[in-house]
Amino acid sequence: MRHSYAAVYLLALASLVHAEEKPLAAPVLPEAPAKSARGLTVTFTAAGKTDTRSARLMTLFVPKGEPVTPFLPAGPFTAKWEGEINSSLRAQYTFHAEVRGSFRLSVNGAVLLETVPGNQLQTISKALQLNKGATKIVAEYSSDGSGDAAIQFKWSSKEFPIEPVPPTVFTHDINAKALREGLRLREGRELFASLRCAACHGDPALIPPRGEGMPELAHDAPVFDELGAKYRETWLAHWINDPHSIRPHSLMPRVFSANPGQVDQRAADLAAFFASTGKADETEISPDLAPLGGALFANLGCIACHTPPEYAEKDEHDRTPLSHLKAKWQPQALRNYLKDPAKNYAWTHMPNSRLTNDEAERLAAFLLAGNQREFPATPKGDAAQGAQLLVSSGCLNCHAGMPPTTQPPLVATLKNSWIKGCMAPTAAARGTAPDFNFTPQQRDALLAFGSTGFGSLKQDTKAEFAERQVTNMRCIACHARDGKSSTWAELESDMGPLQAAAPAEEGEGHPVAGTAVPMLTWFGEKLQTPWMENFIAGNGKYKPRPWIIARMPGFPAVSKGIAEGLAHQHGLPAAPELELPVDKEKAENGSKLISENGGFNCTTCHGVGDRPPTAVFEAPGINLAYSPERLRKGYYHRWVMHPLRIDPESKMPRFADDEGKTPLTDYYDGNAHDQFEAIWQYLRTQKK
Repeated sequence: MRHSYAAVYLLALASLVHAEEKPLAAPVLPEAPAKSARGLTVTFTAAGKTDTRSARLMTLFVPKGEPVTPFLPAGPFTAKWEGEINSSLRAQYTFHAEVRGSFRLSVNGAVLLETVPGNQLQTISKALQLNKGATKIVAEYSSDGSGDAAIQFKWSSKEFPIEPVPPTVFTHDINAKALREGLRLREGRELFASLRCAACHGDPALIPPRGEGMPELAHDAPVFDELGAKYRETWLAHWINDPHSIRPHSLMPRVFSANPGQVDQRAADLAAFFASTGKADETEISPDLAPLGGALFANLGCIACHTPPEYAEKDEHDRTPLSHLKAKWQPQALRNYLKDPAKNYAWTHMPNSRLTNDEAERLAAFLLAGNQREFPATPKGDAAQGAQLLVSSGCLNCHAGMPPTTQPPLVATLKNSWIKGCMAPTAAARGTAPDFNFTPQQRDALLAFGSTGFGSLKQDTKAEFAERQVTNMRCIACHARDGKSSTWAELESDMGPLQAAAPAEEGEGHPVAGTAVPMLTWFGEKLQTPWMENFIAGNGKYKPRPWIIARMPGFPAVSKGIAEGLAHQHGLPAAPELELPVDKEKAENGSKLISENGGFNCTTCHGVGDRPPTAVFEAPGINLAYSPERLRKGYYHRWVMHPLRIDPESKMPRFADDEGKTPLTDYYDGNAHDQFEAIWQYLRTQKK
């Protein structure tokens, strides 16, 4: 019997050794029932490899020499969009395609549009009647890699002029296996970068230098800058001990394994060391300012990303909780942080709202008010021991960019199939490695990504970077997109009491609380890329919509990538649009067309340069002098031809009829496009 047990033990040991040497493999993805959602499935092929992801639009822009996806090499490629186009009723549409490359569109299996081979710009169109409901569409595109690859897919009808086919009419099966595999790869890749796996498991053969390849590889961690002047020691100990119990989705792992419900002595030692760095300014902020801060919390959109500080329940919008702030922050340190969140953490998700000193103090008073979560006392920490742990526990790998000294390089971790260390599913297998609190889905995503060989880290696409950051920076918390309302818009009942406690000033010229912010759907097609980059970074020199009490916060670390990527998502280059010199004759006509005397009365609601609007009533407009630097010319024409097609709730009237004519026949025989072009030429002459 003993010999039998020994044989079984040896067999098990041999299996374990074999498992450790087995190459990393992606877990099998189970089948899932079909499920329809907005968007299209797009499959790319290059150099014999394929990659699938979802797409909002049937558009594409890939600069020459760049890959179409991070998982495929640069050069020639093909793209295939599949899904349905949905019509609310039986109607006649004309489909248009502007293409650099080769393109073919099939509707219900029959070819409708097809270009000739080549990389020159081609524009094709054809009419088709769609039945009410969903119609199957397949579009195939190819680029020979000799130039920029680009496609824009549009439509028109008797009721509306040419426009991009909107994302709200496309549907596809989001449970298609190839699509879920592509999305899983992307999730694993993003986790690998944002969790800074390469900070501990560096490997120059597999990971590109900082600043090259996937932008998120440059993701930093907060600098250890006099933490004792900012944070309270008890909170620090609890945070270091188990960050995920305080803030779900935290990128910070649990470094020390302790018994459940207990703070590890090492966490207390590190907290003691941090508390010894810097002198705290414990000056309290007057609680009388809290109501004013609560109004700011609602009016500036903080509430769209965060639950109020007294809120302790699970939030249906998955907002970040703030119920620990009183236990975490020294009052004046919180005030300073609110003014410049990125000072010691460039890639923070917390934007800069350009608060004044008074606003920061009021907001801090609100965030520190009320009944908040309390943290029990922790073991007494040893600061000297904490200083040693700072080095030995690997904290400086992420927080100071120090090279790893104890962790194995990335290539070495592959030999154990990622069943040990950080990726282990159990505490026993994890051992002393950090605990990132991975869900099974995240662990499978990392395994799937690891099995690809990490080559995708050495490149990226701007379109996909923008989409990742729209999610990470929670853009749709404030902006509606693709027919879905923003989180902010769904919180009116929560905002009311906060706003009522400190009502905004009223009357002409004062900002209005609760005014809708622009929807995100068309930003890439709408805004000039340099202007958009500057605005997203928080560096705008003016507020385009001064009547909105909210303001656009700044995201400087990602502004360039978001702006360029949104342009590419809409099939447009990111470079500034160039125009011929101003047509003086058209500009002269344009000055008359915007006037109240024989024109469209644009100046009733819109200012022009230093001339204010003449008679605003409930619907102020953006100063028109800003238009040429803000807007792409194509979007400007689309907007003025039929504003309600873009924003059904806009107060902007439609001046052109279905035939493209206006009542002002004295100019260009009433041709709307020519009249609006004359206005554009005039606006180009205006000082901002």
